[in-house]
Amino acid sequence: MLSIYLNSENSKDFSVKQSIKKEKPKETKPIFELKTTENKYSNFISKYYTVDFDSIKGINYVNDYTKGEINIDRKIDNTIQVKNDCWLLAGINALGNTTKGEKYLKNTISKRNYNNTVIYFKGTNTSVTIPQIALNAAKQSNKYVKGDDDMLAIELATEYYKKMLISNKEAMKNKNPNIINGKHTSGNFNDPLAGGFPSDILFLITGKKSTTYFNKNNSNLNYIKILINKIKENPDKYAITCNFKEKRNGLYIHHAYTLKKVDDNFVTLINPHNSENEENIPINDFYENINSLTLLEL
Repeated sequence: MLSIYLNSENSKDFSVKQSIKKEKPKETKPIFELKTTENKYSNFISKYYTVDFDSIKGINYVNDYTKGEINIDRKIDNTIQVKNDCWLLAGINALGNTTKGEKYLKNTISKRNYNNTVIYFKGTNTSVTIPQIALNAAKQSNKYVKGDDDMLAIELATEYYKKMLISNKEAMKNKNPNIINGKHTSGNFNDPLAGGFPSDILFLITGKKSTTYFNKNNSNLNYIKILINKIKENPDKYAITCNFKEKRNGLYIHHAYTLKKVDDNFVTLINPHNSENEENIPINDFYENINSLTLLEL
């Protein structure tokens, strides 16, 4: 069975080695045939993925996950969000928006060989190894982020890592800040990326804790304005995300954005729905509508 595997120096439960006894094949038939049954398909395709057999209307075929172009270049390009993980994409885009953040991302992503991509989470000293075949399968499923394959690899690694946290009861009880920033965010085993905070992925990638500032009163807003001025003076020093109170200027609520740049008139945002399109919000509207600002000093 195809599997993504994880190694962590911080958790013995995550690095258990299993011994596999080699057995001689009982027969010389191929692993699968084109006329195989749905039951055998379920055995062939990893439980990590789901296949809608009704959609193929009785036509039996197997996708060749060994083929397909995957481009890992250790930097983040344009992406389109598919899962409920705006928190993850916005945090990664925030890092990719700065020189130091780009270096952190390069240290996170590596190719062990043609067949494996390794994502290293500095915050928990954990490596997740993703076989090329798993990247191809995820890409062809259209159920993961579209566009940049480096972002896809990080998304898969984070999903698997959160699955391990959810399934490992001892880890979930551990309040050590080295596990997802000390918070156990929402999500379930079947959809572990459904809900989270940009601070989680920022911590996993950099090992640094960010601070979230909420706009609850005039005093809070005045401090946010001070932070915005600091960002204007030195934009490359910070990775910043934000969210908003109301649907205004085409913005969504309960949705994370990357703050790309600020000038005297506008705040430029990146929406993970499609990171290629920048959204310019009048600065006064930004101040009236902002709910929270998450800032990581790099």
